[in-house]
Order: sequence, then structure tokens, then C-alpha cells
Amino acid sequence: MDAIAIPAPVGWEDPLTGLEGPDFWQRILVSEVARAARYKRPITVVLVELGNLGPLAGSWGPEVARQAVREAGRCLQRTSRTSDYCCRLAETRFGVVLTETDEIAAINFVERVREAGPKSMPKGFDTLQFRFGWASAKPGDSADTLVRRAETRLAAELAEA
Repeated sequence: MDAIAIPAPVGWEDPLTGLEGPDFWQRILVSEVARAARYKRPITVVLVELGNLGPLAGSWGPEVARQAVREAGRCLQRTSRTSDYCCRLAETRFGVVLTETDEIAAINFVERVREAGPKSMPKGFDTLQFRFGWASAKPGDSADTLVRRAETRLAAELAEA
């Protein structure tokens, strides 16, 4: 996938989707994981990777690929709660901080997005795939530990594809 076709987000806000960007993600992730640990509350990190965007852009052009990324961001926002944080982290990757969310509720969120994601896409985008990795905090987990566990789960799902 040509990086010029879909610019990767930088800074605090992603202009393509209107979601927060990777700088905001880093700050809110550390802050929310610390808050959850301090008050002994659940928290889960979800990573979402859009698959097959390259062939979509190759067939229909970069504007269609950008539209797919925008729609994926909107789907994540609609599916999450106002207390959650949806961010665009990279060209085809999103991150969601699910506050006050344990493992079971996180799985429910992932399944809602897995179902809603393809339905939220315009016709012709049916090759786009949503892939997930998530990790719920355990006592003593740092933000980095949560992200690494979510990345491991995401890599396993990507390998199965």
C-alpha cells in the first residue's frame, strides 16, 4: 500500500477521520491505565487493523481507500461509548481505550465492531476486513504491557487470515 494514498496520522488529531491521533493515544493510554490501577477498575485496550485496503485502493483508487478509513473510524466511534477513546494510530490501524471494561465486555465490543464494521462500509468495500487484538489489564500491567499483549493477539489473527 502506497503511504501517500492514505496519509498516516501524526500529532494530536487525525484530519482524515477526525479522531484523536497517536500523540493523544500515548498520553491518554498511560493516564487511563494509571487511573484504572489506582482505583482498581477494569480497562481494556483494543487494536483494530484494516485488512485488504491495498487491493481496494488498487482497484478503486486512493480516494476510495481514504473513504474506507474514514468510515472505519466512524464505525468505531458509533460502536464505542462516550467514555471510551478511539484513535487512529497508523495508516490502517486504530486503537480504542475501553474504560471500565473487563475482558467479557471487551469481547462483546469486538464482536459488535466485527459485525457493524463491514455493514458500515459503502457498497463495493466488501473486501475490507477488520482484524482485532485486545488486552484487559491485570494487576501491575503498564500501558506498554497492554499494548504488547493486544499486538500479539492481533498478529495471531492477522496470521490466520
